[in-house]
Amino acid sequence: MPGQITRRTLLVSALLLGQLVCLLAALLWFGAWLEHGLARVVRDRVLSASHQMAVQIVHMIELMDIDDATPGSPGWQRMQKLVEDTQLPTGGYLCVVSNDDGRVLCHPEIRSRPELTRMTLNDILRGEKVLEGNSSFGNALSPRWMRLPDGSYVQDVTSIPGLNARMLVHQPEEPIRMVVRAFIEKVRAIGTVVIVAVVVLTAMVTLVIVRRYESRLSQINRGLEAQVAHRSAALLRSRDAVIFGLAKLAESRDGETGEHLERISKYTEILARQVSMTLTPGGDEAWVQTLASTAVLHDIGKVGVPDAVLRKPSSLTAEERKIIEKHPFIGGDTLMEIKRRWGDDPFLAMASQVCFGHHERWDGSGYPFGLKGENIPMAARIVALADVYDALTSERAYKDAVSHDRARQMITGASGTQFDPAVVQAFVEVEPRFKDVAQRIRTSADREPTTEMPPGPVRPV
Repeated sequence: MPGQITRRTLLVSALLLGQLVCLLAALLWFGAWLEHGLARVVRDRVLSASHQMAVQIVHMIELMDIDDATPGSPGWQRMQKLVEDTQLPTGGYLCVVSNDDGRVLCHPEIRSRPELTRMTLNDILRGEKVLEGNSSFGNALSPRWMRLPDGSYVQDVTSIPGLNARMLVHQPEEPIRMVVRAFIEKVRAIGTVVIVAVVVLTAMVTLVIVRRYESRLSQINRGLEAQVAHRSAALLRSRDAVIFGLAKLAESRDGETGEHLERISKYTEILARQVSMTLTPGGDEAWVQTLASTAVLHDIGKVGVPDAVLRKPSSLTAEERKIIEKHPFIGGDTLMEIKRRWGDDPFLAMASQVCFGHHERWDGSGYPFGLKGENIPMAARIVALADVYDALTSERAYKDAVSHDRARQMITGASGTQFDPAVVQAFVEVEPRFKDVAQRIRTSADREPTTEMPPGPVRPV
């Protein structure tokens, strides 16, 4: 689940980052497009406004009734004053030039730069020939104005009545572009703030949705896990009940009851937990519980032993002993066949080990394989001791029960021969609990009467 949450978080982050990149790229493209279109609109309006102002100045000159434009004359002084005082938009200026030779008559800087009176407008504008007749004006942009290579514009406004001169407007383009750029920068700044706000808002909404989704998904997963755990527990209880019933059916042929199987399971659980904690710090509780469940199947192979041998009250012959010693094979092979059909399963694997090995001895003198020492599976070593303890402390038709102390003495005496010394040591550490189980879980005959026919006497094998 944490891994899935991490992947979803990365996916949402990638989507938001992609959204931010796309929006910023769109903003840059829109800014460039807007700057180009807005520059054209602003330029046309500035030129139009400049033209109108220039026309008004011409009308004012006409009203002044100036008939002499010679530099220094009173008429020239008044006309020069109008040119100097007129402020056109975005840094443009007016100038008056002679119709004959294009010589500058009036210019905003002519008082500080007297040499301008000896120059033509062409000279001032870096040699660009703008006064080669009216044909040089009226280009594609607008009637009677032209764009110079340096980016500025020159407008031929009109002739001044009564004077052999013309009114021109010079309008640089860079101030226009600066105005447009300033506006575009504001647009981009506002657009960036809006985009960031949209992405942040989207991230917050997405985060809320994702968290609600993850919370809901977690609830669903917890519910499913609870259902799976409940059903698994039910299946395990059903499995254990069926196993216990089969084991009891097998043990009933040997004169045993369900209490015997309960005691074997409890002894095995106590001893297995102690062994597990000794071998592994903290123990392996799953292994302990599996072994406690499989211990009841240790003698299931007795279903294949004839009653004449299994329930014989007297001593067994050598041939009969060989027959009864086959029950580990019968039980183990049965479980292995189930395992082959069912598939690899830890429960069946451990149950097979218990069936095959619970009569093996530490010194190698046991059966059916004569395994020795640690070649005997640990599960079988534990069940072997638990089985012997229960056989010693339980009353049978052919023998009396021994005391707990006597059973402990006999088991410790068989350490290193019949039993694994490590398992015996674990038994010594928990043997008081064995005694409690033996006293608490008594046979049915001890607890209440029964109407069933008692089984015949049997012999421990």
